Amino acid sequence: MTTVPPDLGALYLRHRDAMHRVAASVLREAGRASEASDAVSDAMVSIMASPRDVRNWEAFLVTAAKRKALDRVRSAEVRHGGPELVTSAHDRAETTDIAEDVADAHDRGRRAALARASLSVLDERHRTAVWQTVALERPRADVAIELGVSPARVSQMITRALALLRDEMGRREGRDG
Repeated sequence: MTTVPPDLGALYLRHRDAMHRVAASVLREAGRASEASDAVSDAMVSIMASPRDVRNWEAFLVTAAKRKALDRVRSAEVRHGGPELVTSAHDRAETTDIAEDVADAHDRGRRAALARASLSVLDERHRTAVWQTVALERPRADVAIELGVSPARVSQMITRALALLRDEMGRREGRDG
């Protein structure tokens, strides 16, 4: 029995946003976020060169894009691994607004504390489903096995949990501010 090869073009169109987000986040740390499209292209070319039998295409494509982005960061470290150039404060232009950075960091901290406080509206199973799939980026199928439910049920649990969190955070934000 022959297997029909997957439509990689359709899979790319379906998952390209997630692939770009992951590649950009990896490359952003190295100051190279503009290369995210190149990392995604490298991943797709690599996949086309050696097609595989894959159970979860989204996870596979996102992981491939992440690995290609990491390859780009590592190759830059090798190419630019020489000693750091010492520059004085007068030699470089100030490109960031420190006050804006501090305000952003404060807002992120406040939102994180609000999210943490809002977790009390979730039962243990919903908290586990959200944490494992969203925060730890584990496949829904693996989480489903641990929880003794189907992957579709895990998706439903995540959708419900995120809606509850969003509502609770909105209520708490309204009370505080």
